[in-house]
Amino acid sequence: MDSGSGAEGLGVNTDDEVLLVTDDGPVRDAVESTAAALGLRVAVVTGVEEALVRWASARVVLVGGDRAAGLASVGPRRRPHVYVVGFDPVELGTWSMPLGAEVIPLPHGVAWLTGVLAADAGSATRTVAVVGGSGGVGASTLAAGLALAGVRRGLTSALVELDPLGGGVDLVLGAERVPGWRWPRLLGARGEVGDVRGVLPVVEGVTVVAMGRGPDAGVLTAESVHAVLGSLGRHHDLVVLDAGRSVVPAARQAVRGAEATVLAAGVGVRAVAAAARVGDELDARVAGVVVRLAAGGPPGVVVADALGLPLWGEVPTDRRVAADAEAGEPPGRGRSRWGRAVAQVLDRVWQEARDGD
Repeated sequence: MDSGSGAEGLGVNTDDEVLLVTDDGPVRDAVESTAAALGLRVAVVTGVEEALVRWASARVVLVGGDRAAGLASVGPRRRPHVYVVGFDPVELGTWSMPLGAEVIPLPHGVAWLTGVLAADAGSATRTVAVVGGSGGVGASTLAAGLALAGVRRGLTSALVELDPLGGGVDLVLGAERVPGWRWPRLLGARGEVGDVRGVLPVVEGVTVVAMGRGPDAGVLTAESVHAVLGSLGRHHDLVVLDAGRSVVPAARQAVRGAEATVLAAGVGVRAVAAAARVGDELDARVAGVVVRLAAGGPPGVVVADALGLPLWGEVPTDRRVAADAEAGEPPGRGRSRWGRAVAQVLDRVWQEARDGD
């Protein structure tokens, strides 16, 4: 992976084991042959206790349909990169939610399995999802600020918009006229795709995947999102997802797979109430709240306590950020108080993502 030295300094985990939990011979053969073609090592276990020992440390966990019920009964800790794999789609779908797993049906899902293993196994990338607790809290601006802060930390960063109603994260960065592909050109991606950096817009070092506009914007699919994120993950240290509020199914799976999820919240009564509803729906491995402060409003810790989530940071309301957006400039330029606050949020989020491995 093309990683900057900054990733090493922040303690990236490089464990590349693929854990397969099954006693189903055909499933084992399909997974091992796919992994062998990619040069990956597979640890196969048949028992629930053996699986739990390796559950947290494996980069990818594949659960055969024959062992899904047993694992679901003990409720293993939620984590990213978990997949239920087998030949009975109905059976696999039954255990998707209890295990927080995506479904890979065989044999026609072999291409997706290949993409999953190529993208996730051995990946040192941190994927951070930003979810808006309510309208007007600046979730997209925060997501853009985190990606930009990553570049300033020496990380290779990408910003991916997954909210079809968000209005365009390229507008937040002032990149609407920067040439390059948007999501409509990427919706056909499947499995393992090549390096997409050469066709995407880049703003101040951040690779950007923005939604399209108009009737030809298209609809995100789980396969296309996974393929594009896999490509970005092979070439970036940090991938920030701007997931919006009304998380579409494809985006929901991506948020579930993120190492850390930030819930952006405001301080008003209605904003906190809305954030509480969004927080109740979060299906995240590790989640925390970042509060946008307002004059006369409560401190962030009060909001975090009300939401039942740890406080990962506070960002001020900065008129210069809004002015930058109107002028088509990326947020947090120079040594602004907002930019420093977002950099501190990134440090906390990175630590939480690392501790959650």
